[in-house]
Amino acid sequence: MATPKRGPGRPRKPGAPDAAERMRAARERKRRAGFRLHQGWVNAAPQAYSDHQRLDARSLAMHCLVARKLLANPALIAQARNTLARWRAQAAEPVPSYFFEWGRILEGSPGEIAAFLASMREDATRLRQSSPFTNLLTPEERARIFEAFR
Repeated sequence: MATPKRGPGRPRKPGAPDAAERMRAARERKRRAGFRLHQGWVNAAPQAYSDHQRLDARSLAMHCLVARKLLANPALIAQARNTLARWRAQAAEPVPSYFFEWGRILEGSPGEIAAFLASMREDATRLRQSSPFTNLLTPEERARIFEAFR
């Protein structure tokens, strides 16, 4: 009498789920918990942005609006140049490097300046934190953007 061939491990109890059934049950539990399968389980819930990412996004939105205004009225560039000149006159030595960077940018055409303001480049993100374009938005425009990025 031949004994039935068994796999490794101890024998299953009668009525116990096999490995495939246990895997399906585990996947279903993870789906109900809000995860989705993507080369491993990841949380499907939207990730909350950090405060810094939110501030960068808000600054980008403001500068996109400024860029639109500059393209519609290139004379506003003179206002930003005046702001930068006033900041330079009030700055203590040594003068921060962003003054020189903004000076080079403001020498460009309105299209180039607008493209830089709306850019996702690292230097654009950094320079938006010290922008001479802050006074080009009305309080209503600024409030609308701040409300959108609460």
